[in-house]
Amino acid sequence: MPFTILNLLSINDSHVVIAQQMPMTTNQSLIGAMSTAILGSSTNKTFYVFTSSHEDLNQTKLGIPPDSFSPSVIAVNKGDTVNVIFYNLETPPNGDRHSFTIGEPYNIDKDLGPGQHGVITFKATEDGTYQFFCKYHQPTMRGELIVLP
Repeated sequence: MPFTILNLLSINDSHVVIAQQMPMTTNQSLIGAMSTAILGSSTNKTFYVFTSSHEDLNQTKLGIPPDSFSPSVIAVNKGDTVNVIFYNLETPPNGDRHSFTIGEPYNIDKDLGPGQHGVITFKATEDGTYQFFCKYHQPTMRGELIVLP
Protein backbone atom coordinates (compact mmCIF):
# COMPACT_ATOMS: atom_id res chain seq x y z
CA MET A 1 0.00 0.00 0.00
CA PRO A 2 1.62 3.35 -1.01
CA PHE A 3 1.93 6.07 1.61
CA THR A 4 4.09 9.02 2.58
CA ILE A 5 6.39 9.30 5.60
CA LEU A 6 7.02 12.77 7.01
CA ASN A 7 10.47 13.90 8.09
CA LEU A 8 10.10 17.04 10.17
CA LEU A 9 12.98 19.45 9.76
CA SER A 10 13.28 22.65 11.75
CA ILE A 11 14.61 25.77 10.05
CA ASN A 12 16.54 28.51 11.82
CA ASP A 13 13.71 31.01 11.35
CA SER A 14 11.46 28.50 13.19
CA HIS A 15 8.30 30.12 11.82
CA VAL A 16 7.76 26.96 9.84
CA VAL A 17 8.66 23.32 10.19
CA ILE A 18 9.19 21.73 6.78
CA ALA A 19 7.54 18.39 6.07
CA GLN A 20 9.71 16.47 3.59
CA GLN A 21 7.80 13.68 1.88
CA MET A 22 9.42 10.36 0.96
CA PRO A 23 7.17 8.03 -1.10
CA MET A 24 7.36 4.37 -0.03
CA THR A 25 5.47 1.14 -0.59
CA THR A 26 4.86 -1.11 2.44
CA ASN A 27 2.14 -2.42 4.73
CA GLN A 28 0.17 -0.60 7.43
CA SER A 29 2.23 -2.07 10.32
CA LEU A 30 5.38 -0.38 9.02
CA ILE A 31 3.65 3.02 9.24
CA GLY A 32 3.42 2.72 13.01
CA ALA A 33 7.02 1.52 13.26
CA MET A 34 8.29 4.41 11.14
CA SER A 35 6.28 7.04 13.06
CA THR A 36 7.78 5.63 16.26
CA ALA A 37 11.25 5.85 14.71
CA ILE A 38 10.66 9.48 13.68
CA LEU A 39 8.89 10.79 16.79
CA GLY A 40 9.71 8.23 19.48
CA SER A 41 7.29 6.01 21.35
CA SER A 42 3.95 7.31 22.60
CA THR A 43 4.45 9.53 25.60
CA ASN A 44 4.04 13.12 26.74
CA LYS A 45 4.97 15.67 24.07
CA THR A 46 5.35 19.38 24.90
CA PHE A 47 5.30 22.18 22.32
CA TYR A 48 5.83 25.90 22.83
CA VAL A 49 3.64 27.85 20.40
CA PHE A 50 3.96 31.62 20.03
CA THR A 51 2.00 34.28 18.22
CA SER A 52 4.04 35.94 15.50
CA SER A 53 3.58 38.86 13.14
CA HIS A 54 4.99 39.45 9.67
CA GLU A 55 6.14 43.06 9.90
CA ASP A 56 6.48 43.51 6.11
CA LEU A 57 2.88 42.52 5.40
CA ASN A 58 0.65 45.53 4.70
CA GLN A 59 -2.72 44.54 6.20
CA THR A 60 -4.54 47.54 4.71
CA LYS A 61 -3.23 46.90 1.20
CA LEU A 62 -3.68 43.10 1.19
CA GLY A 63 -6.77 42.86 3.37
CA ILE A 64 -5.39 40.03 5.52
CA PRO A 65 -3.87 40.10 9.01
CA PRO A 66 -0.07 39.73 9.41
CA ASP A 67 -0.40 37.24 12.27
CA SER A 68 0.79 33.62 12.37
CA PHE A 69 1.74 30.78 14.73
CA SER A 70 5.34 29.80 15.38
CA PRO A 71 5.79 26.90 14.80
CA SER A 72 2.90 26.24 12.45
CA VAL A 73 3.21 22.42 12.40
CA ILE A 74 2.96 20.09 15.39
CA ALA A 75 3.53 16.35 14.85
CA VAL A 76 2.74 13.65 17.43
CA ASN A 77 1.95 9.95 17.61
CA LYS A 78 -1.53 8.60 18.20
CA GLY A 79 -1.76 7.93 21.93
CA ASP A 80 0.53 10.79 22.95
CA THR A 81 -0.48 13.19 25.68
CA VAL A 82 0.10 16.58 24.05
CA ASN A 83 0.93 19.72 26.02
CA VAL A 84 0.82 23.00 24.08
CA ILE A 85 2.15 25.97 25.99
CA PHE A 86 0.62 28.87 24.06
CA TYR A 87 1.99 32.42 24.39
CA ASN A 88 0.26 35.56 23.12
CA LEU A 89 3.24 37.88 22.54
CA GLU A 90 1.09 40.96 21.87
CA THR A 91 1.82 43.85 24.25
CA PRO A 92 -0.88 44.88 26.73
CA PRO A 93 -3.03 46.90 26.93
CA ASN A 94 -3.61 47.53 23.21
CA GLY A 95 -2.44 44.21 21.71
CA ASP A 96 -4.77 41.75 20.01
CA ARG A 97 -6.42 38.68 21.52
CA HIS A 98 -5.42 35.34 20.01
CA SER A 99 -6.86 31.85 20.22
CA PHE A 100 -5.50 28.35 19.70
CA THR A 101 -8.53 26.56 18.29
CA ILE A 102 -8.97 23.02 16.91
CA GLY A 103 -12.34 21.58 15.87
CA GLU A 104 -13.52 17.95 15.92
CA PRO A 105 -12.47 15.55 17.36
CA TYR A 106 -10.38 17.60 19.84
CA ASN A 107 -12.65 20.65 20.41
CA ILE A 108 -9.99 22.98 21.80
CA ASP A 109 -10.48 26.74 22.11
CA LYS A 110 -7.88 28.54 24.26
CA ASP A 111 -8.42 32.31 24.11
CA LEU A 112 -5.71 34.65 25.44
CA GLY A 113 -5.45 38.36 25.95
CA PRO A 114 -2.27 40.30 25.15
CA GLY A 115 0.72 39.18 27.20
CA GLN A 116 -1.02 36.04 28.50
CA HIS A 117 -0.06 32.38 28.19
CA GLY A 118 -1.95 29.16 28.79
CA VAL A 119 -1.49 25.40 28.74
CA ILE A 120 -3.58 23.12 26.54
CA THR A 121 -3.38 19.38 27.31
CA PHE A 122 -5.11 16.64 25.33
CA LYS A 123 -4.67 13.01 24.31
CA ALA A 124 -4.03 12.43 20.58
CA THR A 125 -6.73 9.79 20.10
CA GLU A 126 -7.43 10.14 16.37
CA ASP A 127 -4.75 9.93 13.66
CA GLY A 128 -4.91 12.40 10.79
CA THR A 129 -4.18 16.04 10.02
CA TYR A 130 -6.14 18.71 11.86
CA GLN A 131 -6.04 22.47 11.38
CA PHE A 132 -5.44 24.77 14.35
CA PHE A 133 -6.23 28.44 13.94
CA CYS A 134 -6.81 31.77 15.64
CA LYS A 135 -10.49 32.65 15.45
CA TYR A 136 -9.60 36.37 15.33
CA HIS A 137 -7.00 36.36 12.55
CA GLN A 138 -8.18 34.35 9.57
CA PRO A 139 -7.08 33.33 7.01
CA THR A 140 -3.38 33.73 7.88
CA MET A 141 -3.11 32.51 11.47
CA ARG A 142 -3.37 28.76 11.11
CA GLY A 143 -1.29 25.63 11.39
CA GLU A 144 -1.49 21.84 11.34
CA LEU A 145 -1.58 19.17 14.00
CA ILE A 146 -0.36 15.90 12.46
CA VAL A 147 -1.24 12.79 14.46
CA LEU A 148 0.65 9.79 13.09
CA PRO A 149 -0.79 6.26 13.52
